[in-house]
Amino acid sequence: MKKLILTTTICLIFNIYTFADQNYVDSLIERLDSVEIEEKLMLLNSISWALHINDASKAREYANQALELSVKYKNKKEEAYAYNNFGGIYFSLGNYKLALLNYLKALNIREEINDTLGIAMSLGNIGIIHLYLGNYEKARENYFKSLKIFKKENDISGIASAYINIGNIYRVEGDMNMALKYYKKSLVIRKLIDEKREIATSINNIAGIYYYLNNIDSALFYFNKALIIYEKLEDNGGLAMVLGNIGEMYNKKGNYSKALEYHKRSLEIAIEIGDLFNIENGYKNFSVIYTNLNDYKNAYKYYQLYSEIKDSLFNEESSKQIAEMQTKYETEKKEKEIALLNKEKKLQNVELAKKQAEVKKKNIQRNAFIGGFAMVLVLALVVYRGYRQKKKSNQILSEKNILITQQKAELNQTLEELRSTQEQLVESEKMASLGNLVAGVAHEINTPVGIGITASSSLVEETKQFAELYKKDKMNRKALEEYLENTFQASELILKNMNRTGELVQSFKQVSVDQMVDEKRKFNLKSYLNDIMLGIKPEFGKKKIKIDIDCDENLEINIYPGVFAKIITNLTLNSIRHGFREKNEGKIKITIRQTAPSGQTDNLNLQYSDNGIGISKENLPKIFDPFFTTNKQIGTGLGLHIVYNLVTQKLKGTVNCESESGNGVLFTIDIPFNE
Repeated sequence: MKKLILTTTICLIFNIYTFADQNYVDSLIERLDSVEIEEKLMLLNSISWALHINDASKAREYANQALELSVKYKNKKEEAYAYNNFGGIYFSLGNYKLALLNYLKALNIREEINDTLGIAMSLGNIGIIHLYLGNYEKARENYFKSLKIFKKENDISGIASAYINIGNIYRVEGDMNMALKYYKKSLVIRKLIDEKREIATSINNIAGIYYYLNNIDSALFYFNKALIIYEKLEDNGGLAMVLGNIGEMYNKKGNYSKALEYHKRSLEIAIEIGDLFNIENGYKNFSVIYTNLNDYKNAYKYYQLYSEIKDSLFNEESSKQIAEMQTKYETEKKEKEIALLNKEKKLQNVELAKKQAEVKKKNIQRNAFIGGFAMVLVLALVVYRGYRQKKKSNQILSEKNILITQQKAELNQTLEELRSTQEQLVESEKMASLGNLVAGVAHEINTPVGIGITASSSLVEETKQFAELYKKDKMNRKALEEYLENTFQASELILKNMNRTGELVQSFKQVSVDQMVDEKRKFNLKSYLNDIMLGIKPEFGKKKIKIDIDCDENLEINIYPGVFAKIITNLTLNSIRHGFREKNEGKIKITIRQTAPSGQTDNLNLQYSDNGIGISKENLPKIFDPFFTTNKQIGTGLGLHIVYNLVTQKLKGTVNCESESGNGVLFTIDIPFNE
């Protein structure tokens, strides 16, 4: 899932409630004992929502009262709002599982009573959960459904909230222009209806876009405007968020003292109100600033705190449970619809049977009393009944056809979602590869730069000593010759290492561009493989791993270099993390040949092998399946699945694996030479 560098404001859509100061909350509490039950339910829900960020415990207490009373007096609308309040409370505490559970309960009730605006609110809130889990297509689907309802109902505040959430989707996907467009549309509406806190929300998000566009001064200007509004409103949640964002701006400008000042204020407020999101960001930012200040002790301390909070907020098991919860809800909803159809059909059959029995009884009586004349009437009735039965049968058949068509459309939509998810996984893997490459280049550049610094320091010292001899008039031929010789050697050493640094940077630029831009180009295969391995070296750790590349020095190929880099990177990381996990040393061999099978165009044959622990016979058929892994602590089970998709779909080739326990692996890949 893509991470947001700055804290983004997410809109929980409750257009009848507002964030209030303590005086307003106290005034609502005083009215509780003097109002009728309907108004009391609304007051309880309003108080709960007003407190849900600053005092989660109190908010939960009032939400419980609202829920108990709404169930007792069968007020479905306020019962749904109570569940929605619970969702907001758990969301602010970082418990996505319980948040989604309560949002789904609220949605179920609102669909039952056909509360249109309530359905729109629930869809928006469920979209927020999917946004935090990185399921952007699911979030987008919920947000646009919500926006459609708000527009139909002409709910201006709801439309503005939906614009903010849609802007957040574009933001995490990297489309800053579209994100800025929706944020500004929301700000126009907020100013029109004078919603102070929501104005600050839109301004904060606009500032975030300017940050991503590297316009720090504009970002700082907008964040300070949002800060003024949050301070006037005494909104601690907003203050914690925007203070952290301002601190990040000063960190970006290199003003670390200012950055620490704002981050400290943000963290104090976040801890006071139990805002885990901003506590997490605060610890992370402190770690980054202390690293920039070379205070590695404090940097490490805050990084540990950040990791603990992050692990408590988000883990694979909770994500899986949330996804299962969403699926369970949708499945139960469809099962209810099918059960309702079956019930109606049974009622129709019972009614039809009754009518048939009555008609039969009447026919017998008429036959007994009227005789032949009744016979004619019976025949006419049978014909008429057959006509009606046929008409009903046709109607039922038509309804079934419509149901089948709808199910087909849903299956097609599910297929599209799976394809979209697959593309997102590939993009996520691209970013991971880029991070590895940066670490590798930084590691490699450290040596030539260090040598250059040492040689420069030595040259400066030699020059100082030479200048002293000159000032004291102790200059001689021998001293001059030694100085010239040392100067020449130092200069040559500096030049050589700076050239090496330049070559490394150039390699980094090319490989990083390839991994981010999905375009073909022609490149030298041997040289490009060396550049890829440069980015993977930090993953070796303390393991002694030998890389043997057997490839023609002059072999060039015209394909997608970024895809090729991803394939090699995933195979290598698979060897390091799984093949060599029980070894301190290992060997990887990559053999590449250009082949021309009979009657076919030229192929590129790549054989990748290692001498690791290998793959068991029962696991070998499953290695390309998504999420299959033998070590869930360090693997996601997506590496080889992505390799398979890239080779077969993107490069139109084939990939096979041969292995057995204890004897390493051999991957054989064939792709068209100039696909």
